[in-house]
Amino acid sequence: MIKKDLIRLNIFFLSLSIILSIYLFGFKYFNPTNTSWLFWGDLPTLQTGWNYFRIDEWRFPIFSNPNYGIYLNNNLIYTDSIPLFALFFKIFNFILPDNFQYFSLWILFSIYLQGLISYLTIFKVTKSKKYSLIGSIFFIFSTIMIHRITEFPALFGHWIILLFLYTELLDKNKKFIIQNLVILLSLLINFYFTLILLMIFYINQFYNLISKEKYINTFLKQCFLVLISVIPAMYIFGYFQISPDDGLGWGYGFYNLNLNSFFNPLGETHTPINWSNFLYVKPLQNGEIEGFSYLGVSGLIFLVLFFKHIFFEKKNIIFEPRCVLLITIILFFLSLSNNVNFGDTNIINFSLNKYLYGLASLFRSSGRFIWPVYYLIFIIGIISVYILFPKKSFFILSILLSIQLFDLSSGLKHYFNGNQYKVTHVDNNIDYEYWSKISKQFENLRLLKPKNNTLIYKKLSPILIKNYFKSTDVVYLSRVSREIIAEERYNIRNKILDKNLNQFENALFVTDDNSSVNYLYHNFHNQIYIYKYKDMWLLSKKKISHIESEDLSHFFEIPILDLNNKNTIPILNPNLPKLGFDYDDTKKKLILDGKYGVINFKLTGDNCKKDKNMKINFEPFYDESFMESDFEIEINYKKKDIKLINNSIDFKFNCILNYTNHLKITSRKIFSQYDKRIGLNRLKRSILINSIIIY
Repeated sequence: MIKKDLIRLNIFFLSLSIILSIYLFGFKYFNPTNTSWLFWGDLPTLQTGWNYFRIDEWRFPIFSNPNYGIYLNNNLIYTDSIPLFALFFKIFNFILPDNFQYFSLWILFSIYLQGLISYLTIFKVTKSKKYSLIGSIFFIFSTIMIHRITEFPALFGHWIILLFLYTELLDKNKKFIIQNLVILLSLLINFYFTLILLMIFYINQFYNLISKEKYINTFLKQCFLVLISVIPAMYIFGYFQISPDDGLGWGYGFYNLNLNSFFNPLGETHTPINWSNFLYVKPLQNGEIEGFSYLGVSGLIFLVLFFKHIFFEKKNIIFEPRCVLLITIILFFLSLSNNVNFGDTNIINFSLNKYLYGLASLFRSSGRFIWPVYYLIFIIGIISVYILFPKKSFFILSILLSIQLFDLSSGLKHYFNGNQYKVTHVDNNIDYEYWSKISKQFENLRLLKPKNNTLIYKKLSPILIKNYFKSTDVVYLSRVSREIIAEERYNIRNKILDKNLNQFENALFVTDDNSSVNYLYHNFHNQIYIYKYKDMWLLSKKKISHIESEDLSHFFEIPILDLNNKNTIPILNPNLPKLGFDYDDTKKKLILDGKYGVINFKLTGDNCKKDKNMKINFEPFYDESFMESDFEIEINYKKKDIKLINNSIDFKFNCILNYTNHLKITSRKIFSQYDKRIGLNRLKRSILINSIIIY
């Protein structure tokens, strides 16, 4: 290709990508200094991760981002912030504006490469500039790519799949090295792309092994070399900052492919949309929108040509036809998962044992593995038209493109001018000045009950994007150390129970758990400042200078049990002061969270006397039997002798009128799902408390 043609080609695709980017974003959202569109859904963590990374010192591993996650040893990879661009722009951070975002530029960049690489792929086979140009437009308007723009910009980078497919057309001496480099590059975009490329690579290698004589040495060599390049790179980038089992996630069999996906135009922005002017939407189940892969009307024609090629042709297009068939079969069935549906009808649903499910969890959103098949359908279909109708191919393809664009216009209109970002759940009344002043007093913003992706995070994400606080554990990460989160939760609670409040010195804690705040109020009223912010609480040993103290006592009344009328402590009352408990929404019971749990309660009535009996009725959280030695009960800091009868703990205590009683329950027999080898959750559980009765 001569230099002039190459320049023209790049100008064409750059111009087209700018036009489409502006169409998808509008001028407003396309602006790199406009972050307002990043306040919806999962998008805030992308910008927040980048903001913390850009101002941090250079670390090893390269993408370590500890201030966004504090004790979690977080990495930029787990905020889906597109490490490739983050690394580039961090180098030039000194000249970038404070509110800079590169995600709209990433969309532009991805559209440009999507067009250019698809052009080069088609041209490599057809040698026709005009035909390749028309063919490339099908890829620029790829439904599966544009569908990802709403919440997952990193997954917009489908050009990496096309680039890998293109490498199959290169000279054999160059092919393996370049393929390896493309796989390494995918690690800097999103690990799903890496898994997809590795699947294609190993399936192709396996096919060559079974179809070619004396390929065993090449097979072993290339498979090994890919691994010894990918694994060290993952270490350098920071993929192993969490344990391998923390990289697994729930969702396999839920975020799968529906059998109707190729011809089902049901897409999604904020709400379901129809991508077709010709076809009606069809039902899905569960999270099968992850398997969205509508081909379009012309794409369905290419699907017919695709099957014709793999079953009746011998000429190679990218891969040998039988290799294409093998790739298609494996990725298709992997995408379907163990839960096979056609529309809203379930065909097959079989359980996997926990070890197989754990392995399958690596492919959590399995519906995404249909993407290479989608692109092979278009590549093979477009090239097949050229082979079958050499003289009329351009005319035929132009007609097919016109039909395709008209069909897809039904879906594209929902993205016009950034419409997909205009519906937000963000509180527009957030007082940024309020939080800016707070951040000057407190370096750290902490959760009282550490957890990934809380409601608090969703509410405060605009604050976090502003990067007011030096560090925070109010985060949303795609993968996180479950063990460390559980340990930190219990560490915070145990310090409170030990009356050690040092953790409240330099950090501002935030929570929406009324019962925990009520407990702190009644036990540390003169030691911790408590402030109400909308439906959240702010806690610290420091007075917030610009906030006037107000009388909050009406929020912290302890429900009083009148023994003349009732004998059951209202354990489910959200205002009952307690610490160390979670609420089971299904069973409407209290879960003892970890080893310790405490409850404050008051009693009144004529029946309040000395030597009353208390009974704690419970059921095992797991299938466990308990002995008396497994429990310890304290009332008002005095250990009690207990009797354990049929899942009830009985003991005596002295009832005092209107006295704030302190009940501490200790269980020595606690397990997590991980301990039981039934799941990955690390929170420790022992019992579900049904009731606490005084008699």
